[in-house]
Amino acid sequence: MRPGSDRLFGAGWFAFGAAVLAASWRMDRLEGLHINPWSVPGLLPGLLGALMILFGTALCLRRPVADGGGEPARGAAGGRIWLALVLCVGYAAGLLGHGLPFWLTSAGFMFVAILVFRWLDRDAETPSSLGRLALDHVPTCGVVAIELDQDSWRHLGHASSRCAYCAFPKEL
Repeated sequence: MRPGSDRLFGAGWFAFGAAVLAASWRMDRLEGLHINPWSVPGLLPGLLGALMILFGTALCLRRPVADGGGEPARGAAGGRIWLALVLCVGYAAGLLGHGLPFWLTSAGFMFVAILVFRWLDRDAETPSSLGRLALDHVPTCGVVAIELDQDSWRHLGHASSRCAYCAFPKEL
C-alpha cells in the first residue's frame, strides 16, 4: 500500500460511518408503539456507524510503518478489495433469496471466500494445493451451516407431523 492510503481509507470509513450514524439517528423510534428502547430501529446501525467512525479515526491517526523497501505482497490491496467486493455483491445480489436455503448459501459463500483468500495468502515456500485448503475448511463451514440452520434441526426433535424445515404441518 502507498503511505497515504491508510489515511484515505480511514477518511472514507469515517465519512461512511458518519452517514450511517446520521441516517440511524433520523430513523423513526416507534415511540407511539411503546417499543423497548433496546430494540428500536436504528440502534444497531447507529452503533455500527459509531464503530466505523472510531476505527476510521484510528486508521487515519496511526503512524505509518517503516517499509523495508521490499516489494508489495502478492495479491495486495487493490486486487483483494475488488475480489472481496465481487464475492460480497455476488452473494448478496446473486445468491440470497434465489431458491437455495439461507444456511446453505451462507456456508457456501464463507467456504469460497475463505478458500480464495487463503489461496492468495499461501506461502510460496510451502505451497498448499487447493484441494488441501478445501479439506481444511469443510469442517468449519459445516459447523456454521448447522448453526445457521438451527431451526430446521430443532424441528427434527418435535412431533413427526411437522415438516423438518419449517413450522407448517406436512399436509401443506
